[in-house]
Amino acid sequence: MPSSQPRVRFIGSRELHRDLPKVLDALEDTETRFVLTIHSKPKAVIIGAEAFLDLLRGPTAEDRLLALQLGALVQGHETASNPAEPVAGPRAELVEV
Repeated sequence: MPSSQPRVRFIGSRELHRDLPKVLDALEDTETRFVLTIHSKPKAVIIGAEAFLDLLRGPTAEDRLLALQLGALVQGHETASNPAEPVAGPRAELVEV
């Protein structure tokens, strides 16, 4: 049985530059997502055009979970760079799909 979880891969800017044709091919799969990192910090999420259209039509539970996970990761980097600033994040309940 195939996994219903989106395939998420972290990719550095140099690797993206070197492997852009492969990344674009991988994005043909609407479940594939890349998190572009610069100096190990997430800067962007790359999804295919069809996946983007699917998001516009209505996000899935998997996409909401990915957003929460990425948000926590970004918040963690912001906290590390400015520990005196309080961080308020969204509260979420994980739901089985």
